Amino acid sequence: MRDRYERNPGRIVELNPGDSRDVLDLRWKDEIARVICVTLVGPPATGRGGPNAAVCVAHVQWGAGEAEAEVEIDFGVGGVVFTLPASSIRINAAYEATFASGERVPTVLIGAFASVGSGARRTRLTRTRIDPNQIDPGASTSFEVPPFARALRVLAGDQATRALRLDFFSDATGSVPAYSVEIPAGAAAPSVDLAPDITSILLTNTGVPALLTGARALFELGI
Repeated sequence: MRDRYERNPGRIVELNPGDSRDVLDLRWKDEIARVICVTLVGPPATGRGGPNAAVCVAHVQWGAGEAEAEVEIDFGVGGVVFTLPASSIRINAAYEATFASGERVPTVLIGAFASVGSGARRTRLTRTRIDPNQIDPGASTSFEVPPFARALRVLAGDQATRALRLDFFSDATGSVPAYSVEIPAGAAAPSVDLAPDITSILLTNTGVPALLTGARALFELGI
């Protein structure tokens, strides 16, 4: 492949919370788009020092000619595999936060590499936004919709006792949501489709108990 591409075909890097580094930078000399299979190498659930409670995200830029797109993808546990049509691709890995208990802050090894073809290979891609702060009854928190998001599932609290309302806004400064979804106590967290004009979601704790560990907005990506 080296006679056909330039730059870095893939690497593994060591990151601490707050760090970000490039792990893939690839451009074909003839600028003709190809189906590229990308593997994101994420940290395992447990490292040598204990649990890897790490939130790592890949910032992916790809395109052909003058056109370019961007998306953010969770590395998850162990990594994910996906395909893109492109003549160039760049991936920056970011270690956003850690939720390890106690004083231990895990250092993680993550990376990426690419190959041509294998268009049938694809895993479920997500971008998770996390508010780790306690959400008291009646309190709210908001989440921005990431690029390429097509559905949302919110995970928070004990399913048996928590109750939530999700308001979906096309205008983040507006007071009237485009639509809303109630999630009663005992009900499973639904996957809610995102209309193409939705830009933000407001979560309100309508239950009795506080959401002690905040909430996780799991966006399913349409790529």
